[in-house]
Amino acid sequence: MKKLIFGYGATGKSVEAYFQKNNIEYFIYDDDKEKKISKNQKFKDTKIEEIDEIIISPGIKPTHELLNKVNSLGIAVKTDIDLFNENYKGKLIGVTGTNGKTTLVNLLTNFLNSQGIKAVAVGNVGTSPLEVIDKEFEYVIIELSSYQLYYLNDLDLNIGIILNIHQDHLDWHKNFSEYLNSKKRIKDFIKNGDDSIKNNNFIGTFKPGEINSNLYKEIKDKSIFFDNTVDIFMQVIEKLDLNYEPAKEYLINSKNTEHRFELVEIHKGITYINDSKSTNFNSVSMATTKVSNAILIMHGLTKNINSKDLNISNDIKTIILPKDMKVNLSDIHAEVIELDSIFDLEEKLEKIIHSGDTVLFSCGGASFNDFKNYEERGNFFKSVVSNIKVKNG
Repeated sequence: MKKLIFGYGATGKSVEAYFQKNNIEYFIYDDDKEKKISKNQKFKDTKIEEIDEIIISPGIKPTHELLNKVNSLGIAVKTDIDLFNENYKGKLIGVTGTNGKTTLVNLLTNFLNSQGIKAVAVGNVGTSPLEVIDKEFEYVIIELSSYQLYYLNDLDLNIGIILNIHQDHLDWHKNFSEYLNSKKRIKDFIKNGDDSIKNNNFIGTFKPGEINSNLYKEIKDKSIFFDNTVDIFMQVIEKLDLNYEPAKEYLINSKNTEHRFELVEIHKGITYINDSKSTNFNSVSMATTKVSNAILIMHGLTKNINSKDLNISNDIKTIILPKDMKVNLSDIHAEVIELDSIFDLEEKLEKIIHSGDTVLFSCGGASFNDFKNYEERGNFFKSVVSNIKVKNG
C-alpha cells in the first residue's frame, strides 16, 4: 500500500522528503495541474484502492470532493504534524490563536536559545516539524493554525497555549463555532490525559478578548508588543521555571518580526509602519491603538468576517482602502478614501501626508487578490515608502 500526499505546496514537499528518506511509497495529488509531479507519482482516482493513508496539507478545505471520497472509504487522514508526533519524543509547546501566533512562537524560541536552551520553531510559522525530526532540542515550539488543528489526530504537548480568539477564516470554516472548536482542540493534545494536569499546562483563553489583565505592567509600558503577548510570554517563562529578569529585559528590547507592526521609516516627521501580516479586523483594531494622528491603509479579502469586529481607534483620522474591499465603514468617524486599486496608493498618499502623521499599513484582509502573500504585500508598501522618500528628498 502507498500514501497519498494531498496538496503539493511547502507542507506536501516536506512530507515527500520525509517519505523519500524513509523509503515510503507515495502518490501526489494537487488541484493545480501546473505543478510538476512525475507521471509515476501523480495520483489518479483509479489508484485509490492502493492508498491506505492520506497526508493532507492544511489549506485543503473539508468540503473538497476528493476528501469526501476518501472519508467515505474510511481511509485515514493525517497531517505532517501527526507523522512528526509518531516519531519524536522531545518536549513540545503548542501555540494557537487568531493574532500574534508567529510573534509569540518566535519570541519564545529566540529567548530560550538566548538562555542556552536549545529550541526550534515549526508548524504554521513556516517549517514543517518533519524537517527537524532527526535533531534534538530541549523544546520544539509548534505554531498551530485552525486548519492544522481541525485535521490533527494526535500531538503530545507539554504546554498548550491559546493567545486569543477572534473571527477569522470564515471562508474556510463553516462558521465561527467550528473555528472556535478547532482552536479549543489544542487543550485535548496536552499529554497525560488527566483534566487537572491539562488545566495546569494550558495557558490562555477560550473567549474572545478574555486576556486583558494588568499582569507584567512594567513590561507592557516599555514593550512594543500587545498586552496579551506579554502576558502569555511571561506565563510560559514562569511555567518553565525560568528567571523573570532576563525575560523582562528580552521583551523590552525585542523588535517585531518583518511585516508585523514593523517600523519602516521616519522621514520628514512622518512615521511609516508595515503591518501587512494583519489579515483580520481584530488585528487591525489592535494595531490602531498603538498609533496617533494616523492614516490607516486597509486591503484584501475579508474572509466573511463581520465588520462589527472592526473597532478603529479615534486616533485614526483617515482610512484608505480599495473600492472592492468588503468592509462596512458607515459607523467609522474617520475620513474614508477609496482607491480604484491598491496600486494607486502611492499617488494618493503623497497628496495627503504631513509632518506629524503616522501611516499605518494594517490590512485586515488576506493578500491573495493582488499579491502572492502578505510578504509581497508588505514589500509593496515598503517600495511605496521608498519612492515617496526619494521624491521628497
